[in-house]
Amino acid sequence: MITQEQIAAMEGCTAFTDQGQRLGLVEYILVDDTTGRPEWVRIIDRASGLGGVFVPLRRADLENGRLVVPYPVTMIEHAPCAALDCASVLSVAEEAQLYRHYGVRDARDEVNAEGRAGWAVMDRAQTIREGTTGQEQAVSRLQQVQPGR
Repeated sequence: MITQEQIAAMEGCTAFTDQGQRLGLVEYILVDDTTGRPEWVRIIDRASGLGGVFVPLRRADLENGRLVVPYPVTMIEHAPCAALDCASVLSVAEEAQLYRHYGVRDARDEVNAEGRAGWAVMDRAQTIREGTTGQEQAVSRLQQVQPGR
């Protein structure tokens, strides 16, 4: 899991799968605007044609200056927003699609998450759902962070 303290170390970082396949460079990170927890990374690699994909950071690690994600290249290439021109933020609906694609639970659905992940009881889950109903295409709970800044 990537921590807030590791965000700065991700500047210029290259991303790899846990099988050692190179994915590309970390372009930016999306952080939960309430908890500050790094949620998504945007990876680009124009040389290979991988032009901006979002990958979840919950199961990722930073090892020897490399970002390592536990997802195969084919899953990442077929992720929602991989071929779309998603803006620098994700709408609630786009984020939900990505969570489903990667098989990761949405933080808004987690009430009692494991302590090692830095989450406490999340009583804000219902409030977030209520606050975005009908606005899923326009609302985001994420904030863009440039590594090293």
